[in-house]
Amino acid sequence: MEYAIALASEVDSWRWVKRAEALGFSAAWFYDTQLLNPDVFICMALAAQETERIRLGTGVLVPSNRIEPVTANALATLNRIAPGRIDFGVGTGFTARRTMGLGAIPLADTRTYVERVQALVKGETISWDFEGEDRKIRFLNPDLGLINVEDDIPLWISAFGPKGRRMTAEMGRRLAQLQRHERGGRRVADHAG
Repeated sequence: MEYAIALASEVDSWRWVKRAEALGFSAAWFYDTQLLNPDVFICMALAAQETERIRLGTGVLVPSNRIEPVTANALATLNRIAPGRIDFGVGTGFTARRTMGLGAIPLADTRTYVERVQALVKGETISWDFEGEDRKIRFLNPDLGLINVEDDIPLWISAFGPKGRRMTAEMGRRLAQLQRHERGGRRVADHAG
């Protein structure tokens, strides 16, 4: 059995992640909750620099808060720092968007976002509609080694309702649910889609 930790992103979260790695934990999930915590990608980069084996994931990223190329760039950069140890956890933003007085984004928009980010981090060209115009975009020079599009970045979708679970299954992805343990800790329930 593998164990993971989930934590509110802090600039010193790396200390907890380093300790979790030493204790044999397999993954660390960082909350993406703007206006409550520091930036998730900065906290993950700090942890990536201080660890060697533990997987690092967004737990979970909110699609509306970063456009697809920005998210793909951050994930590919982390993948350069910690090759093959990055996980892309994503959800509809129920909690994080509430901090801005917004509701969760529609599942169809989440799916489109996920598909675009995943294609970009694989080095593919995508069709991207932004500011009323369709464009073809991709990483311009991944061969320079500034980012890593070679190592896979697994996708985890947080979906608690039946429609979200169905979408996850249709996409053949893993379902990530950060759940509170009876002793106050949290765990990730891994359900293959």
